[in-house]
Amino acid sequence: MDLIAHALYGATVCSKKGLAGKRDGSSARHWYLDKTVWWAILFGLLPDMLSMWIPFAVYTITGPQEHFFRYFGGPWLTVYRVVHSLVCAAAVSGILYKVRRPLFVPSLAWMLHVLMDAISHGVGKYQTLLFYPFSTWGIDGIPWWRSPWLLPMSWLLLPVIWMALWWWRRRWRKT
Repeated sequence: MDLIAHALYGATVCSKKGLAGKRDGSSARHWYLDKTVWWAILFGLLPDMLSMWIPFAVYTITGPQEHFFRYFGGPWLTVYRVVHSLVCAAAVSGILYKVRRPLFVPSLAWMLHVLMDAISHGVGKYQTLLFYPFSTWGIDGIPWWRSPWLLPMSWLLLPVIWMALWWWRRRWRKT
């Protein structure tokens, strides 16, 4: 999936303004004032930022010889597999639960990122190995780059979730 979708799904699902806020939501008047939104966005982006930011910067500076995703590999592919593992995401969330509990729920956006990639990446170099480094098992998902309907569908689902959440909270407040 694309970075913006990961960020928005992270905020939608793992912030107090989103689904994690349950019926009441955040006390912040506007979504951009709720810190959990920004933390969820960060955690939703973190797996790709940690594994691809430096190689992409080097690739851009040195002048592209081929497509970035074909160029990407070596030790950075190992980093990619580690940070795109539920083991790594669960470890980070577990540590945050113990030492900085307010960041625990937003940190679950990392796991959401991993699960979204598992569903939207097929077998091959970028397959999400869910329990790496303990296992090389992964779901044979629907590769988003070969399925032109998948990205628009993921983008159309976001406003549906937002409207349903708005409706649910509005209905709850009336009773």
